[in-house]
Amino acid sequence: MALAQGGMEAFNSRDMPRMLAVLSEDVEVYASPELVNAGLYRGHDAFVSWIDSWTDAWEQVTAEVTDNAPVGDRHVVTTVDQKGLGRDGIELSMQLAFLFDVNDQGQCTFLAMLPTPAEAFRMAEERESP
Repeated sequence: MALAQGGMEAFNSRDMPRMLAVLSEDVEVYASPELVNAGLYRGHDAFVSWIDSWTDAWEQVTAEVTDNAPVGDRHVVTTVDQKGLGRDGIELSMQLAFLFDVNDQGQCTFLAMLPTPAEAFRMAEERESP
């Protein structure tokens, strides 16, 4: 859960080295088709491209962790309230959920951005099953 909290703090401060430090070199990033920048991205370079595309759309954007919940031995579901001001001046506030798979070295090997915590919990339970 500290990894999830630290990752969101690094996102808010735009500290890319700190974000990458918690991700494995071969991290997989999944963004739900219901969200912007949907798709599957692999590795640090793809993560940077994905996160840059997200933040480039905003004049300001922050993410506040409102809940962290472990699922099984290696998953954390994090609920985030994200607030932003678009480059077009429109304010936006939304709740998102993130799923983190954490390996034995404490690095994130899989990160999913999903529209609801229920979807994140469902995905976590599927990934926990052998």
